[in-house]
Order: sequence, then C-alpha cells, then structure tokens
Amino acid sequence: MKKPAQEMKAIFKYGAFSLPIVNFLVCEGNLSKDWKEFVCVLKYAWNGNFKRAIQRTDKAMKSCRLRTVKYLLLANKLSFLKNTGQLDLELYKYLKHNLSKMPRSVRDDVISVLMSVEASGLKVSRKIRLWKSRYKIDEETLSFLYLAQARREASRENLSKAVHNYIQAYRMAKSNPHPTGVIASLNDFAWDVKERHPKIAHDLSQKAVFWLGYYKEAPGNLFGALDTLFVIEKNINSLFIYNTARVISSLPVPEHYVPLLKEAKKFVVDYTKSSYLNTAQLRNYIEKVAQNEKNLSPKGISDILKGKTKTIRGNTIRKILTHVDEKIPFPIWNERVKVDIERRFNIFSEKLGKFSFHKRLLLFLSTYTALVDRNYLSGEEKLEGAYKSLKDIEIFKNHMLKRYETMEFVISMVEAHPYIEGRKEIVKRALERMSERKLERFIQKYIELKEGDRKLLDKFLRNYGRYDGVRFEIRLKGPDIMREFAKKYSLKVQPSFIAFWCEEDGRVRRKLERILRALV
Repeated sequence: MKKPAQEMKAIFKYGAFSLPIVNFLVCEGNLSKDWKEFVCVLKYAWNGNFKRAIQRTDKAMKSCRLRTVKYLLLANKLSFLKNTGQLDLELYKYLKHNLSKMPRSVRDDVISVLMSVEASGLKVSRKIRLWKSRYKIDEETLSFLYLAQARREASRENLSKAVHNYIQAYRMAKSNPHPTGVIASLNDFAWDVKERHPKIAHDLSQKAVFWLGYYKEAPGNLFGALDTLFVIEKNINSLFIYNTARVISSLPVPEHYVPLLKEAKKFVVDYTKSSYLNTAQLRNYIEKVAQNEKNLSPKGISDILKGKTKTIRGNTIRKILTHVDEKIPFPIWNERVKVDIERRFNIFSEKLGKFSFHKRLLLFLSTYTALVDRNYLSGEEKLEGAYKSLKDIEIFKNHMLKRYETMEFVISMVEAHPYIEGRKEIVKRALERMSERKLERFIQKYIELKEGDRKLLDKFLRNYGRYDGVRFEIRLKGPDIMREFAKKYSLKVQPSFIAFWCEEDGRVRRKLERILRALV
C-alpha cells in the first residue's frame, strides 16, 4: 500500500464526501494507529458531534507520533471548538506560528481553519491575508477561504463584497465537488440576503436544499439549510412551507434544531381531517372574510358565528378560503393545502400522460426511492398495484386519486420538494442506465423485497448516483456480487464499490450483499 498521506488526499479534498474511502481504509488498508485515530475523529465531526470529536482528539494527541497527523488533529480541534462556540486564541497562535513547518497538504487545511476562526470573531493583532499569502493554496481550500471571507464581509454589512465571495466559494466547491462547501455557500448567501431580496434568497435556499438531498444521505450538521428554507417560506407566506415542514418532521433532527421541529409541526397537514371544531379563532377568521361571501347562506354564517354550529365541515371552509399566512387557523390552512394538492394532481397527471412509459417507470421508482416517509405505499400489494397501473395513465390517475398522500406522490413524480428532488436526481443516474426491459425486471424484483430491504437498496442506489463520475485517488474493491449486480443492470463497477463502502457497519454490508444476490 502507498503511504497513508497519499491515500488520504481524497479526505483532504472531499471532506465528509470521502466517507466510503475512510471506511475502506479502516477495514482494508494498512493505516497506522495515528491515521486511524484521525479518521475516527473526523467521523464524529461529520455527524455533527463536535463535543465527542474534541474528546477523541485530546485522547489521540496523547499517543500521536506523526507530526503531520498532530497538526491535522490540532487544526480540526480549533475548528470543532469554533463550532461549539469556543475560540482558542493560544491554539490559533500556535498553529499560525508553525505554518512554515507544515507539509503543504496540512498547511492549506490549517490556513482555511485559521481564516474561518478569524471570521467568527477571534480578535487577533494580524489576520491572514488571503490574497497576499506566501503559501500556495489549492482550489478546494480556496473555496472555503472565499466562504470565510464572505462571512467576514457579511458580518461587516458589506453585502456586495460578501455576495462576490459567496459566488466564488460556490463555483469552486461545485467543481470539486465538495458538498459542504456547495451547500454552506448557498445557504449562507440566502440567509444574508433574505431581508433585502426575499425572492433571490428563496431560490438560493431551494438550491441549497436540493444539493443537500443530492449529496447527503442525512443532513447532519448541514440541517441549517432546511432551517433557512423554512424561515424564508414563512417570511414570504409560501403555501409550500407545508412540504418543507413535512420533510423536517420526517428526518432525524439534531438537538440544536429541536425548536425548529416544534415550529414545523404546526404546518404539517392532517389529511384525515374533514371536519373541525368551531373555535373562537376560527369564528374570528370567518367573521373577517365571510361578510361578502355568496357561497354560504346568511343563516349558515350566522349559526357559525354564534357558536350554534359546533363542527364545521371541510367543504364549508373551502367556500371561504382567501389568503394564506402563518396566522390563519389550522382548519383554513389544512383545507387550503388539500385544495391545492387536488389542483396540482390534475395538472401533473396530464403531464405524466404525455410521457413515454419508460419515463413514467423512471419517475415512479426514482420518486419512491427518494421519499423519506412513504408508509402509505410501502405494502407490496399497494406498491405493485400502483406500478401495474402505470401503463394506462387514466387507470393510474384513478388508482392514485384515493388518498391525498398518493396524489402528492403523483405530483412529486413531476415536481417534488427540493430535498426529495435532489434524491430523485441521484437515483435516476443509476436507473437511466437500464433499458426498459431491465428496468421492468428490476422493479418487479424490487417490489418483492421486504420494505426494510428496499430501504437499504434505495440507499445503495442513491450513493451510487452520488459518486458516479467522482474520481478518488484510489480504486476501491469489494465482494464479487458488486460486479455481478453492476453487469446485470448496466451499472458502473467503481461507483458500485464506493456505494457499498458508504456503509460503515459490516453487518449492513453483508445484508446488502444478500439483497443484491436476490436481484441478480
């Protein structure tokens, strides 16, 4: 095996996106104890557990012998401390003083951390000057330096300069690609312009959430992208905040975002509700909007306002729907969303009817595999019934018309929430390589799997799409079934191996092997 520092270039270049390389090197590589400790520290950080990462760093430093690893550990510790709200001036000074003694790969990483810490408010006598540094900085590091510079300018209210740096950071991170840089630059950009340019901020935030779904299996420490989108949609009174709320409520939420989860649940629609209690809040709303209402009788309105009518039907509420904002009562909100789902279902059903059967197959499976919550369609009979009705769009439409959840599924086949759309896009990278005949065979075998096995296979397909086209410094190896499966369904071998090594647990990898054998 080559020297560990050479093998780990991918880690320095791709950050958390290099997780399969880390898993492969730990299990199959000849890593020294120091390098193994370093990658274990990184895993904690990538999962957003910075406190545990700091503890593991302190433990690793006691026995660390390699100078390169030592500097990397200290630089990362400085970054972890920043993420927990602590700024260590002495550690900053030590690293800055020793820059000239560090190997280039380490030095670039340290410079990025130092500038990021400076941008967080650490008071130092002399800051590192990005454009006058005597050190040669690689492009992936430079993208984070642009990001640090953008945050620095934004904190000074120099918005035009901040925007320039955000754009540069995004472009460089995207060309790498470095997912954290891509998502963070778009998200921070959106947050900083949301008051002055809400439409631009909304577009940027949606793009950040799209890339979050595309690159990250779980949001982890990048959950803030969903927070930003939720806040912006709330500010602009977007009806589609219900979709963002549902995504947030379906994902593992880091402790820091528990208040966001609580707020999001207020906007989650209840499709089972068709009648509502006549509350004082609801009466106040109806009194304001129903004065000129011609669809309801004066007596009907009077009975509601006097409280004689104890429950109000959803159909009655639909006749007095007007504007939507965060202050409207839940029954009004609930029915407004349901009306919009019905409207878009009809529009997108017609669009699907114009697509070829092969394209409908692709959209059907890519949507199903991308969803976070799909219990309403996960039973084998339900899934197979929907799949078999796809050949005739009218039969499919009537089949999916039975529930709001399935109507939303049809909508998502054409236009999903940005987070789901990102996940759809990566699955399609795998499915589009299959001919129509192979895709039909794959779907039939897929339906026959248990739902738990389907979810693991979905994750494998998403990871295949994420890494298709990405070239690491080393080629990964794995069990022969990976090659057999790839050949059977016209997939590429190397992305298949990488997707296999995205799983950290050996038991899960063995389960994945069993599932793939069932499909071959």
